[in-house]
Amino acid sequence: MKIARLFTEKLSQDIAWTVGSFVILATSGILINLLVVGFRDTESLGVFNLTYAVYIVMSQFAVVGVQFSVLRYSAFYEANEQERADLLLAASLLVLALGMIAAVVVFFAAEMLAELFDNELAGQSIEFAAMGLVLFPLNKILISYLNGLREMRAFAILQASRYLLVLACVGVIAVSSMSFAYAAVCFVIAEAVTTFAAALYIWRKKLARNGRLKVRWVHTHLAFGLKSFLAGMFVEMNSRVDVLLLGIYLEESLVGVYSFAAMLVDGVYHLIAMIRINFNPILVATVRDRRWEQGRSLLQTCKRYGFLGAGCAAAFVFCGFYVLTSVLLPDRALAQGETSLLLLLLGLTCIAPLIPFENLLMVSGHPAYQTLQHLLVVLANICVNTLLVPTLGIEGAALGAVAGYFVGIGTLISLSPKLVGWNLLTNYVSDNATAEVSAMKQRDSDW
Repeated sequence: MKIARLFTEKLSQDIAWTVGSFVILATSGILINLLVVGFRDTESLGVFNLTYAVYIVMSQFAVVGVQFSVLRYSAFYEANEQERADLLLAASLLVLALGMIAAVVVFFAAEMLAELFDNELAGQSIEFAAMGLVLFPLNKILISYLNGLREMRAFAILQASRYLLVLACVGVIAVSSMSFAYAAVCFVIAEAVTTFAAALYIWRKKLARNGRLKVRWVHTHLAFGLKSFLAGMFVEMNSRVDVLLLGIYLEESLVGVYSFAAMLVDGVYHLIAMIRINFNPILVATVRDRRWEQGRSLLQTCKRYGFLGAGCAAAFVFCGFYVLTSVLLPDRALAQGETSLLLLLLGLTCIAPLIPFENLLMVSGHPAYQTLQHLLVVLANICVNTLLVPTLGIEGAALGAVAGYFVGIGTLISLSPKLVGWNLLTNYVSDNATAEVSAMKQRDSDW
């Protein structure tokens, strides 16, 4: 199938919007790091990234995977307005309560974390960031709901605006004489504005009105979420576990160096993930309605262009890093991350064609297996980091992350033929796939 036929006008526009959002996100991330390094130092950068790591990991406990349930069921019931309103209301109230609990726990744990990282400034920063956890889970729900309905323009604008707010707040603190711990207030401000904007959009577009609080949706979200929340936590943890382990084994300046390189690779990953975000609701419909040709065509195109696209992005990032560290900021010691960056980029390029399908197990109704997939990723990352960081330093952390890449994709390839009936290596759909989908649809409908 030709790309023109495969990528319909809407899908192409949606991807363009999400890629544009990613560009803003990535640019904001780079500017945040440059502002902190330029006006403060690498130790401050290490503190900020440690705070962000704690914030992201704890946010997963607060949302308990309910965002995955909202994403799947909003797409599954795209034509049933009342069911959508009911499921959104139940999910929102549930995670709002959990967010409040998470905020209190992190606030009072900040002192202990400061001792763990042996950095008082990190503890103060975590205390400020804790308040953002009240609204972060709710934002995950609202944005996942928009994703499920393929309202990708609003999705993209909300995501981009959130990071621009973080950039603005961190920049103000970085150039001022205030304690850098106050930079973590950026999370509170960004979450509050995002919540208001997302709720207003959903209300004005009449995407969810007159919702009724139904116990069955609370049970459904909890059942689906508890099977998948560790998957979300493991994804976020995996993106930060190397930074956290470096914070224990090495000094904060090296944490800052590695986190800068990892941030660039994370940018390339999220560029590819923009395609995955758009594919998720399409894959729900593919499995629900047995439109296998649609999914197989998407996979064929990703295999054809994935390596080339990821390779070009990786080359661009590496060249930009070299110019930045050798020409523009030669005295900031960031060049120490060159080898780590190269390892991370090579590993990511190898798995690029299958990244858009990473959530296949979850969207097809197998959240527990999605959790298993990401658990193995984190375990591989932690094991290799623990073995190699004490001797190889930041290069060991990079090898740990690459090991996680291959374990995650390998697990997906192994499980998808059995659970979905779709072999992602050969792009073949087995005869029993239709029967499995029929059973899945019946389970979702029989409430």
